Amino acid sequence: MKDTSINIIPKPTSIEKSNQYFDLNSIKGINIENNSKYEKYIAGLFKNYLKPLKDLEIEHTINDPKNKINISLNAKHSLGKEEYKLNISDLGFITIEASHEPGLFYGFQSFRQLCDPNLEKGLKPKTSFIPSCEIKDAPSFSYRGMHLDVSRHFFNVDFIKTYIDMIALHKMNVFHWHLTDDNGWRIEIKKYPLLTEKAAWRVDRRHEPWKEQSPAKQNEKATYGGYYTQEEIKEVVEYAGKKNILVIPEIEMPGHTSEVFSAYPELSCNNKYIPVNPGSYWPNVDIFCAGNDNVFSFLRDVLEEVSLLFPGPYIHIGGDEADKLNWKKCEKCQTRIVQEKLKNEHELQSWFIKEIEKFIVSKNKKLIGWDEILEGGLAKSATVMSWRGFDDGIKSAKAGHDVIMCPVSHCYFDYYQSDPENAPAAAFGGMTTLKTVYSFNPIPQELDSTNSKFVLGGQGNLWTEYVQTPEIAQYRVLPRMSALSEVLWSGPGMNTYEDFYFRLKELKKRFEKLEWNYSPGSFEVNIKRSTVNSFLISLSSEHPGEPIYYTTNGEHPNKSSTIFKKDFSIKKTTTIKASILQLDGSFGPVSEKTFYFHKAIGKTVVYNSSYAEKYAGSGKENLIDGLVGSENHNDGYWQGWERKDMQITVDLHKNKKINTIICGFLESHQSWIFLPKSVSVSFSSDGKNFVNEKQLMLQDGENYGKSNRKEVKFHQLNQSARYILITAYNRKKCPAWHAGSGGDAWIFSDEVVIEE
Repeated sequence: MKDTSINIIPKPTSIEKSNQYFDLNSIKGINIENNSKYEKYIAGLFKNYLKPLKDLEIEHTINDPKNKINISLNAKHSLGKEEYKLNISDLGFITIEASHEPGLFYGFQSFRQLCDPNLEKGLKPKTSFIPSCEIKDAPSFSYRGMHLDVSRHFFNVDFIKTYIDMIALHKMNVFHWHLTDDNGWRIEIKKYPLLTEKAAWRVDRRHEPWKEQSPAKQNEKATYGGYYTQEEIKEVVEYAGKKNILVIPEIEMPGHTSEVFSAYPELSCNNKYIPVNPGSYWPNVDIFCAGNDNVFSFLRDVLEEVSLLFPGPYIHIGGDEADKLNWKKCEKCQTRIVQEKLKNEHELQSWFIKEIEKFIVSKNKKLIGWDEILEGGLAKSATVMSWRGFDDGIKSAKAGHDVIMCPVSHCYFDYYQSDPENAPAAAFGGMTTLKTVYSFNPIPQELDSTNSKFVLGGQGNLWTEYVQTPEIAQYRVLPRMSALSEVLWSGPGMNTYEDFYFRLKELKKRFEKLEWNYSPGSFEVNIKRSTVNSFLISLSSEHPGEPIYYTTNGEHPNKSSTIFKKDFSIKKTTTIKASILQLDGSFGPVSEKTFYFHKAIGKTVVYNSSYAEKYAGSGKENLIDGLVGSENHNDGYWQGWERKDMQITVDLHKNKKINTIICGFLESHQSWIFLPKSVSVSFSSDGKNFVNEKQLMLQDGENYGKSNRKEVKFHQLNQSARYILITAYNRKKCPAWHAGSGGDAWIFSDEVVIEE
C-alpha cells in the first residue's frame, strides 16, 4: 500500500493533496530555466539525492517538463524572499519555483521529506513513490535561529557543518556561533596571536562535573581546547551560505572575558594573569577595564577582522552577566564615569556598549546583545536577544528596537527534556520538554500589532557546560529543534501538537538514517508516584492518543500487557516497565523505575542536621519516598550534606518490628562526594532515649573510580521501636590524594528502607 501522507516539518502553509502518487523512477532528467549558478546548485542537490535510483542529466530548458524535475528561479513568480511553490504533478512532472534563492532551497527540503528516508544515506529507497501534491509555502518569522556555544567545549569544523545541516533540514536560517567566553577563545585573530596560543586552551578537567571543576594548578599544562583558523571560518560561512543560513559571530564583552586575560592581562581592571578556567565559578568578576582606552583599541582590532570574516549584517557582542564589582574598585573606571558624566556602573556598561556600537555601525553591521544591554540605556540601533524571559523583549519592542525571543522557559536546550534518570548525561538543570517548546509564542500578548513587528523571530540556545561531545549536542537539540522550527515557520497555534507529533515520528526515521543522535525522551513514558503519602502510580507521555502498556513483573511490555487507564496502587517493592504502542504497531523505548515499598513510606522524617538547599531532592519526604537515585547527583533524587554529618530521626507513628534497615549513599569523587566514614542506627519508643546502637564502618572506593550507588545494610536487628535515629558520619575534608584536598566533603543519600 502506497502512503500518500504528507509528513513535512515545519508544516507548509498550504498543501493540496490529490490521493495519487508520483513514481520517482519516471523522472528522466532535471531542467533548469535560466542556467543560473544557484539553479545549478539546487539541481545538483536533486541529482545527488536521487542517485540511488538513477543518474539524471541536468539540462538548460523548461520547454519539455514531462517526466522531469523543473527548477525555476525567476522574479516573475512574484514570490517572497523565502517563499516557494512545489508541485508533484499527477501529470508526470515536478516543478519547483521561487523568486529568490532561499525559496528554491526550502522547496528542495520539502521534496526531500516526501521521499523514503533511505535516500538520506545514499541507499536505494524501499519505495520510489511519493505523494502527488501542490505546496505553497512561506515562513511567518524572518529570524529562525539556532545557537551553539563552542567556548565551554570545542567542536571541530566537521560537526559545525553537521549542525548547519540540521538547521537546514528544518528550514531555519541563522547559526549563532558563540565563539568566545571565559572557558576558551575560539577564533583566530591575526593581530593578537596570543588569543589562540594561550586563551584557546585550558587544563583538562572533563572527568569532574562542570560546576565543581578544580582550578588549574601552578605550571599545570593546558591541553584541552582548540580554535578555528580564519580559513576554517570562511569555509563554514561559505558552507552555511549555500544553505541560506546566516552565520552570526558572538564576541563576548564586557564580561565573560576572563580567558582573554590569560593572554593580555593588561586589559583587565586588575592587570593580572588568569589561567583559562577549566569549569565554572560564580560570580565571575573578571571584566574588560572600561576606563582603559587600550581595551577599545583591542576590541576594534578584533571586530575589524571579525567583520571581514562574516559578511552578514550582524555581530553579537554578548553583554550578559557583566559583574561590575571590579569597575567599582577600579580607579580608571571610576574616572571614566566622572569624565562621561555617568551616574553609575550600569550607565558605564551602556556607554561601553554604545562605544562598540559606533564601530560596528561604521562597518555597516548591526549590533546584537543579550537583554542585559538594556542596563543603563539601550544603544541606538541595537537588536535585543531576550533570554531571561519575555519582559525585556517586550520593553525593547515597545521602544522600537528589533527583538529576538529566546526565553529560558522555552528555548534553552541545555536543560533536561525528560526524566533525568533516563538521560545519558547530566544537563544544566531545569526541564524544557518537547511540548513546552511547541507551545512557544515569540509574540507576547502585551505587544499590539504595531510593536509586534519588531519581533523578528526566535532562537534555540545550546550552552555546552554539560555537552562534551557531538553526540550529546545532537541529543540535546533533537527533536526540540523540530518543534521550534515549526513554531517559527508556521507561526504559533497554526498547527496542533498532535498533528506535529504524528509527523515527527516520520522525521525521526530520517534522523536515524542521517546518524543524528536524538533524545527518545519525547517518545518515552514518565513513571511517577501520583501522591507522596500513597503508592499510587501514574504513567504519562507526550504521545497524544497512543496507549501506554506496562508490567509489574520485570518483563518488557507487549500487546498482552496491561493498558494504563488510571493511576494504580502497589503494595510491595515493584519494578514497573512501560512503553507506548505506536501507530505503526511497534513499541517505543521502555521506561523502567523501581519503587521500594517499606514501613517508613508516608511516615515522618525529622532532620537533626539540615541538607544543602541546592541538593534538597524532593524535600522532607525524599528519604522515605520509595525512590532511589541514579549515579548522577543532579537527578533530583539525592539530598546532600556538605562537611557535616547526616542525622535524621524516622518516626513510624507507632511501635513496629524492625529487622532490616538499608541506607542508600552516593560515591562520586569527581563531584567531591564520598561515602560516610560510618553509619549508625539506634532505636527509641519515646523519641528521647535511644538504645541498642548498631554501627557499620565503610571503606571508600577506588580513588576517582566510577560513580556508584552504595547500600549500607543492617540485618537481623530484631528491634521494636517507633523512632529510629540514623547518623552518617562525614569525613569532613577531601583527602590528600583528591584534587580538592582540604576542601569540604559531601555526603549524598537517597533512601532509607525500613523492613520487618
